[in-house]
Amino acid sequence: MNHVVNTVTSDNFALLLFLPSMKFISYYFNTYSPAVSKFLVATVFAVSIVSCQWGDQVDALVQPNPDEFAALFSDTSSVVLSTVATDSMMTGSQSRHLVGRYTDPFFGKMHATSNIQVGLTNTGAISVPETAVYDSLALSLRYDGYYYGDTTKLMNITVHRHLSDMMDKSVYYNSDQTPYEATPIGRKRFYPSPRPSAGTVGSATGRVDLHIKLSDELGKEIFDLAKAGKLSNNAEFVNLLKGLAILPATTDNSAVVGFLPNNTALRLYHHTPDAVEGLDKDSVSVELVGIYNTTGADRKGTILEKLPNTYRVALPSAQSGNMAFVQAGTGIMTRVDLPSIRQLNNLNYTFANTAQLILQPVRSSITNAYFLPSSLYVYLCDKNNDYILSGGSPLPLTTLTSAGTSAVVGTLVNDFVNDRQYYTVDVSQFVRDIMASESEISYGLLLRTSATSVSGGLYDVNSEFSKSFTRIVFADQANPNGRTKLEIKYTTIKTQ
Repeated sequence: MNHVVNTVTSDNFALLLFLPSMKFISYYFNTYSPAVSKFLVATVFAVSIVSCQWGDQVDALVQPNPDEFAALFSDTSSVVLSTVATDSMMTGSQSRHLVGRYTDPFFGKMHATSNIQVGLTNTGAISVPETAVYDSLALSLRYDGYYYGDTTKLMNITVHRHLSDMMDKSVYYNSDQTPYEATPIGRKRFYPSPRPSAGTVGSATGRVDLHIKLSDELGKEIFDLAKAGKLSNNAEFVNLLKGLAILPATTDNSAVVGFLPNNTALRLYHHTPDAVEGLDKDSVSVELVGIYNTTGADRKGTILEKLPNTYRVALPSAQSGNMAFVQAGTGIMTRVDLPSIRQLNNLNYTFANTAQLILQPVRSSITNAYFLPSSLYVYLCDKNNDYILSGGSPLPLTTLTSAGTSAVVGTLVNDFVNDRQYYTVDVSQFVRDIMASESEISYGLLLRTSATSVSGGLYDVNSEFSKSFTRIVFADQANPNGRTKLEIKYTTIKTQ
């Protein structure tokens, strides 16, 4: 093939541009177009000008006729939504433990149970003075600031002893539950106070503690064994107390709240008689050494009751009230497909300049108790709803930036003028890739409330998606209570 060399001369810069000789063969239609040749020359000219300095000599180029181009806008492309449910989520070794129960009008009866083990791994033997007298035993929990549901309602929780050592298993999922005694060793009725300060969620600063008094029978047993020097290591302590399950009451309908593992402890209170001061009060703390959350939902009577049991089968929005769903904690995601994008290739020499996916939640799904997350995370998936992987990690949707490529994150827009909220997702590169591909393989997008966190082949190890209940209800294109659409700005070249 012949080439024309265009040279830009400068004292400190030279740029060589190689162009096909005055012809452009359409990738899609294999036809010759003088207009496209002019467009290509103009593009190269623009790049050259950006690189020049004042005083550089630039050879004159023929400018293309603007009448040969058409800049168009479309918001009528099909956007197909469906709901996908993961089989299970890894919930062990998390930085938040969850407790609570509430009824969601869209998602059903949600519940979370915290399973913990306290031990002597970090503190060593429990030691109390010979003259000490037992006072009480309590479980101390500190809020981490996270909640979902109505915190103005009373919560009722009970604490139960595990029947087996939860550390016998190395991996726990949200559907797992260590057996526990039916009779509780502690109860608490309270109004939750997860955010007494404006501190960041997950921070202990400014948070308050929740104290749950436990059985004196257990407390005295721990006290007597410690006093006798028989709780000198973790094995001896776990043999006495294998673990604890913290459960919400089955009748509760309030909220799920989060607590900090690092500020969770079993506290043994005692005092020592003192001839001078009267009483010398003290306590011993047994720290948390293991944790996992049991989370789930009873979806009977809801639209999501028909949600398939396998993630490989999605529930179309047309079969779920023209809605699609996202929920952390139970692993529900929305799948997005753009089936009509290839039709743009029927227009000769079409290029997608920008493509914005607009996703509007159903108005009635947004309340003070069920608030929207500020961001939306987007991942590529295949026809079976499996993540597309790169280096063993789910591949996020990306976009080109001045620094290279970066992951696309959907942004929540609060439109106060029109009294609506919606998410915008930049799918420009995704649309271009579909248009340029000759493959008929169907790829889609999975929407989540947080990024993945990969470890040991598991995709949600201590991710926000696995330790929260934040959710979204999207309206599809046929839903009058909020519209989803794809806005595309594209350029076409008029051929002769």
